[in-house]
Amino acid sequence: MKNPPAAVDAYRRAVDINPCDYRAWYGLGQAYEMMGMPFYALHYFKKSVFLQPNDSRLWIAMAHCYETEQLSMLEEAVKCYKRAVNCNDREAIALHQLAKLHCELGQLEEAAFYYKKDLERMETEEREGPNMVEALLFLAQYYRGQKRFEDAEVYCTRLLDYTGPEKETAKNILRGMRLGQSSFPSMDVEHFPP
Repeated sequence: MKNPPAAVDAYRRAVDINPCDYRAWYGLGQAYEMMGMPFYALHYFKKSVFLQPNDSRLWIAMAHCYETEQLSMLEEAVKCYKRAVNCNDREAIALHQLAKLHCELGQLEEAAFYYKKDLERMETEEREGPNMVEALLFLAQYYRGQKRFEDAEVYCTRLLDYTGPEKETAKNILRGMRLGQSSFPSMDVEHFPP
């Protein structure tokens, strides 16, 4: 969109012609979002989602507005992403964003749940990329923190297939877990005085 003010005028005319066309309301929201006006964008996205409640893209657009610095309403963003997941988010944005938001909010158990779901979806669709690495890394660290070392090892082992800093991080996690497990004194009877 090269000229947002002209786009706003065009979408306003479209809304005047057909106020029940969710695309016109959504377009207005996008134009205001591009102009850095999330309050206005949110207003128009809400109108579009009222007219088309089963479109995940509209819920995701609302969630993005709630996540902006001006609004910073992360709990509301979580609700919108959950609705997007329930509307069969074909672009696979909502699961990943839910995981990241829960992590940001310190809700690590929920973050792990959504990272696992996102990972399962990526595996089903045979997709790779930075989201997969992020999910594997989070889950490895999360399960290590939960003392579920076998689960953590599974995710670390998968990270070893990648190049870059995540591979070294996985090696360090594995080393740390092995050292932690071997640092306990052995329970030989010889170590105890008679």
